Amino acid sequence: MRGTNWIRIVLCGVVAGVVWHFLSAIFLSLFAQDLVAFVEKGGSDPRSGGAFFFVIDLMMGIWAVWLYSAIAPRYGAGPSTAAVAGFAWWTIKSLQSAKWVGLGLLPRGVALIPLVTTLVGVLVASVLGAWLYDRVDRPAAKGLAAT
Repeated sequence: MRGTNWIRIVLCGVVAGVVWHFLSAIFLSLFAQDLVAFVEKGGSDPRSGGAFFFVIDLMMGIWAVWLYSAIAPRYGAGPSTAAVAGFAWWTIKSLQSAKWVGLGLLPRGVALIPLVTTLVGVLVASVLGAWLYDRVDRPAAKGLAAT
């Protein structure tokens, strides 16, 4: 059993996080105008937390690639396992976001569309991060095995 390659997890996770950050911005602009308007009506500017959100998105991408690396030995490496990791990422992210609805700070209808539409972005980011994770360092490993 191989040890955890944290450098590979972090690098591939950062890629997944960057992809997710940009996809989420696209999804917000396309499908969450009501959410943005609701937040702005409350006196907040959702764009003011850009650096904070970027760091959180990077951390989520790293977490997703770490989860993929942890479950791949049991479920097999590949896109279906990456999708399982992505779905887990989306579930945790969505449940956390749904707390705002439960607290009464966000109407259910305003939150529902963004929560559902972001599944696609999370899956794309997870599959890409996992694909990179599976490909990074392979030529070096083959070269070492030959010596």
